[in-house]
Amino acid sequence: MEMPDLSNIDLTQLPHSLQALIECIGLDSAYRLTHAFGGRPKYIPKHRRRTKLADVLPPEALDALIQRFAGLALEIPKSDHFQRQLRNQQIQRESASGLSRSLLADKYGLSLRQIGNIRRQA
Repeated sequence: MEMPDLSNIDLTQLPHSLQALIECIGLDSAYRLTHAFGGRPKYIPKHRRRTKLADVLPPEALDALIQRFAGLALEIPKSDHFQRQLRNQQIQRESASGLSRSLLADKYGLSLRQIGNIRRQA
């Protein structure tokens, strides 16, 4: 999985559950987790060798997740929250470079009004 540039993600616009996850394991690890298991409950075991989370998370992030949520089934937020912000940032960049609302709407499958709303967020 290729990691997108998450440096411009506005954490305050993310759901509280995702903000708590980011606080616990970091932004990159939270993105990996949502990308792999988003939208589904995931049991957090008490021991690291009892989970496939080790395939997705670095050891320090997995340890932090286990320390905070061991024995619980977490509803992992969907990665859509990240993807939407990344898409909107791309739309703002392309709009600033001169692409019209109509072209952007066609390219991203959005309405002209949605493109206008995204452009005004800048």
